[in-house]
Amino acid sequence: MIKQPEPNKSEILEELDDLFLALQYAGEKTAMLTTGERICVNQQRASLFRILDGHETSFVQSPTVQKKVADILHLIDKTDWEPHNDKGWRQQ
Repeated sequence: MIKQPEPNKSEILEELDDLFLALQYAGEKTAMLTTGERICVNQQRASLFRILDGHETSFVQSPTVQKKVADILHLIDKTDWEPHNDKGWRQQ
């Protein structure tokens, strides 16, 4: 088995930003994520926060949720959408 390199702090923070933005878009603009999928995205965020705190995690996001998040991020880029509350998760 090939070991993947550990993500660095800036990559984790960028992924957290993307996930938060995808949740905001899904909440404000479209129902692309079911309640269960939103829970999965929040579990992924929690896993990333654990990594930032120096803990190991075995969380793996489902390919379906990964694709939906990628599709949402593509829509955000395509439409130049900005969230109603633009503070982001870091300032809340």
